[in-house]
Amino acid sequence: MQKAFIGHKIIHLESVDSTNNYTAKVFKSGTVDSGTVIMADIQTNGRGQRGNMWQSGAFKNITMSIAASPKLWQLNNLVTLNHITALALYEFISKHVRNTKIKWPNDIIVNDLKIGGILIESQYSGESLQSIIGIGINVNQSIFNQLKATSLFNETGKHFEPKHLVFEFINAFNKTVDRFQQKGASYILNQYNDLLWLKEKQSRFESEGYVFKGVIKETDLNGNLRMLVEDQIKSFRNGEISYLHSEDNLL
Repeated sequence: MQKAFIGHKIIHLESVDSTNNYTAKVFKSGTVDSGTVIMADIQTNGRGQRGNMWQSGAFKNITMSIAASPKLWQLNNLVTLNHITALALYEFISKHVRNTKIKWPNDIIVNDLKIGGILIESQYSGESLQSIIGIGINVNQSIFNQLKATSLFNETGKHFEPKHLVFEFINAFNKTVDRFQQKGASYILNQYNDLLWLKEKQSRFESEGYVFKGVIKETDLNGNLRMLVEDQIKSFRNGEISYLHSEDNLL
């Protein structure tokens, strides 16, 4: 029988500033426990990586957060928690669309366009580390203005019920945590690396104003991206480099 690491309790909100903010408050207060999923129809101030806004149409997409106590899942590395979440997203999204990849460190890409993202934040409650896994998935939204993004609707022409998809994700996440507990962090890392967007393809990147060509090789358990640059393997931390979109990768 499948273990229920997450999803034993689901809280549905119509509107909230940020599901991560809300989850952090109720988790720290003890109102919810590890594994609780909190989802919202409307998120007025969602956040992405490095302070970016996460734009999501009301009632059209999945915006949710998960309260997580990593040690309860035998997790000592938050990088592996990110890998588990990304693999779970990949597993359920790829059942509906083709050409799904993981963009290091925490985005899901379909046909070179972003369809989902992850934001993991942590806090201490006493001496216990609490993590909040924020997830956004574009479901029925069709217009993204200047954003290089897509949705399940844009890729398939079908409308989906976001709440039903949440249960698909919960199932995929629980299976992935179970796989981690059975086979370890290195196994999960290898699965993550196999799905990297632009892996083994010469592409353009930017770091501190310098544009260069590189070939993504893998990531490591510290969360660094290892890339072949000018015949040398170099490691980059999250935030040190930016991808130039495929339309700029004229190589």
